[in-house]
Amino acid sequence: MTNQSDRMDKLVQDLEQQARSFAARSGSEEGRQSRSLIVADFEFLWDRARHHGYKTQEGKDAAPIRWPFDRIAAASWITLTFVAGENGPRIEGPFIRTIEDGNEVDIVESLFDALRADKRASFVTWGGEFRDLPVLRRCATEHGLLLPEQLRNLSPHACERVDLCRAVASLADNAHLGEYAAALSIPAKPIAASSIGKLVERGEWTAVREQCLADTLATALLAVRHCVALGQITCDQMATDLAIVEAAQAAQPNSEFVTRALKPWARARHARSRLKGVVYHVDGSSNREGEKVT
Repeated sequence: MTNQSDRMDKLVQDLEQQARSFAARSGSEEGRQSRSLIVADFEFLWDRARHHGYKTQEGKDAAPIRWPFDRIAAASWITLTFVAGENGPRIEGPFIRTIEDGNEVDIVESLFDALRADKRASFVTWGGEFRDLPVLRRCATEHGLLLPEQLRNLSPHACERVDLCRAVASLADNAHLGEYAAALSIPAKPIAASSIGKLVERGEWTAVREQCLADTLATALLAVRHCVALGQITCDQMATDLAIVEAAQAAQPNSEFVTRALKPWARARHARSRLKGVVYHVDGSSNREGEKVT
């Protein structure tokens, strides 16, 4: 039964990839010359009062607090547009919104506006099909918001979206964002993932903003690598990394994560890519002339 289930999952993923390829081929000439990604991340706050009411009603049969009681406390997103013939993307953002400045509806409407502004853009998340998207749809349902095109297809394999967590894992175990970023030597997670919920509940918004921004940028950097590997975009990867980081510093100049971790990392990678000869690492390994150090 397990083998049959695995084969069905593989078939579904193959069909999903074929649908993406068909959609790309069927687009306008402009569509064939560009690819846009809107990459987002979210942090949540539990609505404990409503869950308490539910528990009081259901008693011992009540489910533990889960995503229907999630409220979006922070969101961050960045738009990357890759145009044929250009080495790096055109970038908008990253943007950050928290309930410190408004409420859940304000945050969601801002994100929806960004998605509607580029209906052809793929909406990219890490594990979004498991939590982020259900919560976005719950918010739209509760407050009478019109879902953007990227969220109307309810299939977890919709070609309008990319859940990067599922995409990179295929039939392997799903990986955590910080885990996969570390495996690719990309800075991520300035705060332990297990701590962020408590920080949201305490209203420590500077830390929450940093984590949300860091997760968005890590997901964006991983998304670029994923799309390049699949032949969906072409770019100078080192220059693209640096462009994303510089856009982040320009948009969020107070971010210590960007200034102290991400920018030195991107500049060092870009500098190493320009070196020739033998480049020695601290572990004693080397790259010879003409090879790029990654």
